[in-house]
Amino acid sequence: MKNTFLKNARIYFREYCNHTSFHGFQYLGEKGRTIFERIWWFIVFSICLGVCITSIYFVYQKWEQSPVIVNFANRGTPIYEIPFPAVTVCPESKSATDKFNFTKIMQKKEDEVPLTLLEETQFEYMSLICNYYPELNYTNNETFSEDFFEFLDEVKPIFRLENCSFLNVDQDCGWVFTPIITEVGICYTFNMLDRSYIYKEDVVHFKNNLTVGPKSKWTLQHGYDKDAGLDPYPLRAYLAGVKNGLQFNIETPRQDLDYACGDSLQGYRVMVHTPMTIPRPSQTYFKIPLDQAVVGGIEPVMITTSDRIKSYNPQSRKCYFAEERKLRYFKVYSSSNCKLECLTNYTLWFCDCVNFFMPRENETQICGTNNIECMEIAEKAMYLVNLGSKLEDSELFLDHCGCLPVCADLTYKVELSQSNWEWNKLLHARRQLPRVGNRSHLSSLTLFFKSDNFISSERNELYGPMDFLANFGGILGLFTGFSVLSLMEILYFLSVRIICNLRLYGQWAGTDN
Repeated sequence: MKNTFLKNARIYFREYCNHTSFHGFQYLGEKGRTIFERIWWFIVFSICLGVCITSIYFVYQKWEQSPVIVNFANRGTPIYEIPFPAVTVCPESKSATDKFNFTKIMQKKEDEVPLTLLEETQFEYMSLICNYYPELNYTNNETFSEDFFEFLDEVKPIFRLENCSFLNVDQDCGWVFTPIITEVGICYTFNMLDRSYIYKEDVVHFKNNLTVGPKSKWTLQHGYDKDAGLDPYPLRAYLAGVKNGLQFNIETPRQDLDYACGDSLQGYRVMVHTPMTIPRPSQTYFKIPLDQAVVGGIEPVMITTSDRIKSYNPQSRKCYFAEERKLRYFKVYSSSNCKLECLTNYTLWFCDCVNFFMPRENETQICGTNNIECMEIAEKAMYLVNLGSKLEDSELFLDHCGCLPVCADLTYKVELSQSNWEWNKLLHARRQLPRVGNRSHLSSLTLFFKSDNFISSERNELYGPMDFLANFGGILGLFTGFSVLSLMEILYFLSVRIICNLRLYGQWAGTDN
């Protein structure tokens, strides 16, 4: 019985070898050939099959680890489909000297001249945004009250903008730039979204800073609404070039320059960012020096994402869609907002308070001078933990905060040039010198899009379902000649042919003829 089964199996296998589309199999079942030939073909087929399986494994590993690829879009994107960037300008002068002179009070403390209680309090307030000198005798307050913001607002120098224009139309400088509290003090921002579109309702704000009024007609993922019209908010430029950009001059009174407070390089810090992002001008900025004219050509960098990759998890595609990641303080997810929130959480955990520029709720305290070192340790700890997480899981490149990029992202690259501006000769020629004289410095900034269109990038699948099938099938076909019909042959010989042989010949193996 056993010998009969083996004989039938041999006959049936030979018949399969003679008919299959697998390359090389016919030589295994050919009659009258030597054992050496059959062994040789078996080894060749085994090697090809092994190489084929290894190649498929590497292709699968590549797809599993990096299922998303970023490539250039097929067509250019016109600049009117994206907003003109938000522009945040931060004076290096933090206070008007006739209201508060940081250098004068600091020198009094160095000379051990007694200060009034008000002077001590105000000096400690300004130490958060100027410089902290540990060798001086501070009262070391653990926290500050809301009076801190009132003081900053009271002593801030006047933001003296002149000749503002956007899209070659003169603008009201006071309306164009809105105050915003940042880590370097009070700054002024242009074309930024209302705070009600950025922060959640329970976040505490000072007065109406960041409130600009118009309803947003734009989102990062979907762009401008169809009914946005020709004058939406945030503002957009329709053409490239200097005349279609933002231009303004800034006057800086010499008396307000305070070299002991902050950066000794006087002038202004400027940050160009998306309208829904909270600026951090201590991290990324460029300078407008005194008596200089700065010109910046803007080139957008935009990444869109195909809806087909939504099925992949965020760690595989290495980005979040806006609705996927919820933040505690922000309505809109972005990588920079997420990092600011993570820093806030670290600082609150380490110090039981937060820095003055961080988002906070009503019961959260503002850290005082005694917690400056604690806040620095918290920030370093966050960076070290994030770096350790990335190194331990370098393939996924995750950080402890989980702040992956947003899938639909927009940033702005700025190409700068600057030159000395002999504005005093201009004013003298126009007989305006007595108005300014030598009492002030004047600086100028011009920002514009470099071209009417730009090439965006798009995140897409590395392999779609058909691409994946074609890749696997191509490798199998190259090494073994395998196809869908080859699979059907195997199923046919394991089922239909056996049944038909039983009906035709009375035995499952058929005949040897």
